[in-house]
Amino acid sequence: MIVAATLNQCPMMIYAGQELGERGMDMEGFSGIDGRTSIFDYWGVKSIQAWANKGKFDGAKMTPEQKELRAFYQRLLTLARDDKAIQKGQMYDVTYAQGEGFDKRQHYAFIRHTKGETLLMVVNFHDREQHVHLRIPNDAFVYLGLEGKAKATAVDLLRGDKYALDFTPDAVNEIVLSAWTGVILKIK
Repeated sequence: MIVAATLNQCPMMIYAGQELGERGMDMEGFSGIDGRTSIFDYWGVKSIQAWANKGKFDGAKMTPEQKELRAFYQRLLTLARDDKAIQKGQMYDVTYAQGEGFDKRQHYAFIRHTKGETLLMVVNFHDREQHVHLRIPNDAFVYLGLEGKAKATAVDLLRGDKYALDFTPDAVNEIVLSAWTGVILKIK
């Protein structure tokens, strides 16, 4: 979802209940158990009903996991809507330039940059924690007009964690990512 929401400047659509972890595994109306919800039958999606809580819309009947996932979606989609580097900035894919310590089948990384703001997105599609070794190639610095950058601090805009990065051409930084997650690092 991090990649889908931040890779380009296009609008982002999510399915009803996606932000609540809806699995679509009910046997509703004319449909079987198929991993989809129905928009055609008279049917109430359980995850949305838990969030709606009989019209109170307070999420009181949601599980802790649903509340955590919804909070993540809210932070991510608000960031994608409001952040100037995502909305107006250039994108540079750095995955092609990676070497050992970066699994191109399981990891993905790119930069979004506009004047005054640089974001580095690194995503782990693996089902286990990964120690990702990330290299920003000199070409990225030239293309984005980032020449002269050096050691930097970065803040993950999704969780608030801080990172110390060597943000110079070809320096390798290790970023630890939990299973199926990622970071959006604002470079300072």
